[in-house]
Amino acid sequence: MQRGRGGNAEELRYGHERRRCQFTQDDSGGYRTTRVGEEPNVVLAENPTTGYRWHSEIDARTLQQTGDHYEGSAGPRGAAGIRRLTFRVLRPGPVHLRGSQAARLGGTAVDEFSIDLDAQPD
Repeated sequence: MQRGRGGNAEELRYGHERRRCQFTQDDSGGYRTTRVGEEPNVVLAENPTTGYRWHSEIDARTLQQTGDHYEGSAGPRGAAGIRRLTFRVLRPGPVHLRGSQAARLGGTAVDEFSIDLDAQPD
């Protein structure tokens, strides 16, 4: 697996545990190699008090969303936190992972995240 731009953390676990990789907005527009069974995490800044949140747009044949969690800031009330979206790579081949930040799913996006993955067999 290639390391993401901007010094993003990566964690690879072998054996029966899941392998994980993490992407941020800095990785958007990029291309990475991954493996079937890996669980990419996408970590994006979000401030839900604005009414806008991140929504994933994936092909369910290639990716399964396994998590969607907001982690609030320790700062003052209303401060931005992060949205953590977790996926599992299901099969080898090209995988396109896209997300948009909008007031509702299908609404006008104010920000986008997109990364192309080349999923290799496990």
